[in-house]
Amino acid sequence: MTALLSRSIPRITGPKPTHGDAPSHSPPDTRYVPGNALARFLGYFSVGLGLAEVCAPRTVAQLTGVRQQPVLRAYGLREIVCGVGLLANSRPTGWLWARVAGDMLDFAAAASNLAEAGGERRERLVRTMSALAGVTVLDIVCASQLSVASALVDD
Repeated sequence: MTALLSRSIPRITGPKPTHGDAPSHSPPDTRYVPGNALARFLGYFSVGLGLAEVCAPRTVAQLTGVRQQPVLRAYGLREIVCGVGLLANSRPTGWLWARVAGDMLDFAAAASNLAEAGGERRERLVRTMSALAGVTVLDIVCASQLSVASALVDD
């Protein structure tokens, strides 16, 4: 449990040589990883959203306009697994890309419901898809940042 609450920042274990005549004065383990804080936020967000989908699928269905409650429960389990993976790993890049894939599934479920929806339910689905698009952008930005950082970090 303490692993979930501790900061997990990838560390560089050796100095990175500079080019030219200037020496490098930065310690090797203080390099900033831009997407780390966002990855932790997305991990907690995933766990919270997943718990809502698993424990209250009827309410989530009413809020989002997606009517398939068994699908919402399955997606909730996926969210919980991804969230725990993000929080438990010091290098959560793969889990972030799994969230991006999950976002595509969520978007497909909402879009399939949009074809048959009308009125207020259609408006809820459009708002849900807009929120999904925003979260997907966050997931892609964070996964891209951590992918670049992982390529730079020495093991």
